[in-house]
Amino acid sequence: MKELNRREFLTLSGASVALLALAACGSTPPAPAVPTTGEEAKVLEAINKYRAAAGVKEPLILENGLKPAAELVVKIAKGEMAFDEKAAEAFDKAAAGYIDVGAPIGIAFDKDTGNTMPVCVYTETVDLLVNNLSMLDETDQANLKSASLIAIQLFEYGGVKYWVAVAAKGKVKP
Repeated sequence: MKELNRREFLTLSGASVALLALAACGSTPPAPAVPTTGEEAKVLEAINKYRAAAGVKEPLILENGLKPAAELVVKIAKGEMAFDEKAAEAFDKAAAGYIDVGAPIGIAFDKDTGNTMPVCVYTETVDLLVNNLSMLDETDQANLKSASLIAIQLFEYGGVKYWVAVAAKGKVKP
């Protein structure tokens, strides 16, 4: 191996630094937030697999700022809060600051009775969660495919563990 003199070493070092600086200039997407529980992580993984299979390249990013809206959805799903104009106003307030917040994912609303119920059962198996996503209605599926941010909330109801989510296309810039 050839020994480098001081001038060659400095030239190569300078070139390396320049290449690293150029590489750092490229825009890199923010890393997804790490879910606070293993269960949230599994749901997020399933949703991202579902999106990838649908041709969506970018994974959803967990957004804790949407958590208050997801917590309201849990209350609605459990029947602790009516799904009415007051709930819609509270939801809009909780999701303020976000662009194109979709309808809550994981609850069904019966227009005849006004009743709501959770529909997304949680399971430890990611592939089963992915398969269950294809059973959501078209609105929920479109919402999952078009969003970039999501908050996921898990809860128990009637002895069964469910999950709901609130998704948005982005955050309003200040």
